[in-house]
Amino acid sequence: MAKAARKNIIISKKTVKRLNKKEDIIKVAAKLFSQKSFHDVKMDEIAEELSIAKGTIYLYFKSKEKLYLEILEESYEAIEAILENEIAIDEPSPVKLKKVLGIIFSFYRRNLDVLKILSRDETHLIKEHFEFTEHWRLRRLKFYEIILEKGIREGSFIVQNPKLTALIIFGLVRSVMFFYSTKKDTADLAEEVYHVITNGILSSKVSKLEKKLKVMNH
Repeated sequence: MAKAARKNIIISKKTVKRLNKKEDIIKVAAKLFSQKSFHDVKMDEIAEELSIAKGTIYLYFKSKEKLYLEILEESYEAIEAILENEIAIDEPSPVKLKKVLGIIFSFYRRNLDVLKILSRDETHLIKEHFEFTEHWRLRRLKFYEIILEKGIREGSFIVQNPKLTALIIFGLVRSVMFFYSTKKDTADLAEEVYHVITNGILSSKVSKLEKKLKVMNH
């Protein structure tokens, strides 16, 4: 029994060491991919940064493409798991939307290398990249739709087309992440974007004004 226990401990340590090495490779590769385009990053360069043989990287990743995709997929899985847990909590839609925005901004503030990679939008370079990016994009849109549809039922939001509105919010949030340079706290940024959304595309004031103008013109 003692020998078996010691064997399990050794296996466990090897597993941990292997996982740590894999994470080290992902971390360094993410940094390099954030600085240069996909084609400009070389596996030799990644190996040199880690002071390991290039062949060691291939023990964990079959190709540069697989390494690149895993960097993004690991990030997508992490943020979507957090959002899924948040969506499952029962609370008013305005509160939910604001929290989701805060989670997204906070996550990518902590993962700037991944954010820079995403902002390059190199999905056209690798077929698999486009396919799974599209999968996660549709998943994110679905989360927004769930919030909007709940808001409609509650009477919190006036939305004619939840799918289109979800797409607009998705695009707005991505634009803020990629192009809006600010040192604001992510909670404050989420609050500001939330007000842009609710006082803009989710506001009924414009539609009411348009109806008033139509009546006046007739």
